[in-house]
Amino acid sequence: MFDLRKYWQEIREIEAALPQYPWLIDAAGTLVEVTAQIAAKMLHAKSHRLATEEEVAAHRDRAGSACREATKAEARRQGIETVAIQ
Repeated sequence: MFDLRKYWQEIREIEAALPQYPWLIDAAGTLVEVTAQIAAKMLHAKSHRLATEEEVAAHRDRAGSACREATKAEARRQGIETVAIQ
């Protein structure tokens, strides 16, 4: 029979060892930032693992690039062009 008390004890132990908002990655490579409580449940179920610093940095670089491109596209739509001066 499933021991519910033991399950929640394990969840709380995992949660206590995590930062407030850890980054997790699943088998498909999807990166998510969740609360420690949600992360503890996902880690306990072994559906996700903690993401490495390199994976998080790469994600932030991609997100930053996408944001910059979207900003440039919006500016072009409004007739504004930016020119880099070196």
